This record gives sequence, structure tokens and C-alpha cells, in this order.
Amino acid sequence: MDTPSFLYLLLFPAKKMMKVGKANNIYNRIQSLKRVWGDVDYAHSYRIALPQSEVFKLEKMLHFLLAKYQTGIDAGDGYTELFSIEALEPAIKHIHYVIEHGVIDAQLLQGIEKPQLRPGKSAAHRHAKMKKQSDTMINNVVRVTEQFSRINRLLLILLFKQHRLRYQYDIEGNTILFRIADNRTDQRDAHKIMRMFSFFIEDFRYLGGTNYCSGVFGEGTVTQYNVELISGDPDAHPLVAYLASQTERLFNKLPSRSALLMEDLPILESSRILRRVLQSDDED
Repeated sequence: MDTPSFLYLLLFPAKKMMKVGKANNIYNRIQSLKRVWGDVDYAHSYRIALPQSEVFKLEKMLHFLLAKYQTGIDAGDGYTELFSIEALEPAIKHIHYVIEHGVIDAQLLQGIEKPQLRPGKSAAHRHAKMKKQSDTMINNVVRVTEQFSRINRLLLILLFKQHRLRYQYDIEGNTILFRIADNRTDQRDAHKIMRMFSFFIEDFRYLGGTNYCSGVFGEGTVTQYNVELISGDPDAHPLVAYLASQTERLFNKLPSRSALLMEDLPILESSRILRRVLQSDDED
């Protein structure tokens, strides 16, 4: 089977010349020619794909028919195939003639396509690494935003249903001591709250996590959540700090005790509760 190849009409604007030649890979051939004749006008050059034997015949025919346009240059890569730029129009006419009369079965196409350059292994590795880091950062933003959305929903429930809930909070230093009285307190709910305030961030400059719910304590029907104000943490990740600033504005609208609460809820001391648990274990 005849090997596929190309005949090309390459334009060299700086030299006002055209080269009529053949190549199995036009782009590779251009890289060699441009060292001598300058840059090629890729967009206005032409190519035609044919079996190698037919390319050879068409090339010889064009060289013969365009002889009067030869440049007269007597040295350089492919110098015998160089013609003045005025040869382009008659060359196109000759090629269209042999196509229209069925001498060759092909199509003359304008423009020489540049191949897609594949990045080297190191560049591909860097790109893959950066993409992975970028994906991780996007996932961080989505995950942390969803966490604050849940916190905001919780605050809105407290705000709009305070006539049905018994809660109270105090702020000591940078810690919110939030107590809620509920006969149906479930340990799983406490774990959910703790996870809600646990943030893990990974990006180009930061890797780490912080749980701003520093403790959960229960005594009788009262459960107390100790939550650190993120605005008071100088080491908070910028994303967490920004979203927390929006959430703290909503928190500031929340009354320090609910409308349903008739008497203060006691602040639970973690050390006292821990001693009671240890004593209970000793008795068992």
C-alpha cells in the first residue's frame, strides 16, 4: 500500500517566496526550513494529502509549470523548490485543474495545522499536582461553607423557636457557655454539634484542623456546649475566619436566654462533673 504523504505550498512572507515540496510531516519539515528562510505563514499556506507516489508526480508537474517563477537562489535548504510569491495563484489553479478533471482524488486545503504540544513528564506532573491542590481547595471551600450553613440554620432555629426552647448562654473570655435544657437529650446530637464546629483545611500554605467546640457536658436535663469564638483565634484559617465573622453577626442577634426559660440554667463545671463520673466508676 502506498504511504500517505503531503504536497505543500509554504509561504515565507519575509522573503516573499513560496516553496513547493513534499513531506510526510509538514510541521517537522517547517522547523528545518525556517532556520534558513524565516517564519512560515501557517494560515495562508496550503496542503494536499495524497499517496506518496502521486505526491511525487504532482510536485514534479508544479515545478515544471512554475519554472518561470523560480527565485534563482542557488544555495540553502530546498532552494531548488523556491518560487516568488506570485507563483501561488497559478499553483492553486494547476492543482484545482487536476482535481476537477479526476487526475487526482484529493482536496486542496488552506492552512497548516500546528500539532498540540504534549507537556514533558515534569510539566505534566506539576500540572497534575497543581490540579489536585486546586481541587482540594475547592472541596475545602464547599465543605467549610456547608458547615457554616448548618451552624447558621441551627442559630435560626434557636432564634425563631426560642418560645419553645429552654436555653441560655454566657460568654467567659473567648468561650461561649451554651446550655440547653431538654429531657430528650441524645448523645448523638452532642457529637453532631461537635463535628459541626470541627474544621479541617488543606491548601497551598495550610494543612491542619481545629475543633472550636472544646467540650460537651451534661448534668440532669442540662447539656452545656463550650464553643470558642473563632474571631478570637489569631491562627484561624482566613476562609474559616471570614465565614465565622458572618455567622457571629447572626449569633449576636440571639438573646442570651430564650423566652421560654423561667429561671437561670447553671453553668456546668467540667472538673466537678469529671470527678463525679470518676467517683461513680470507683463505686461500681
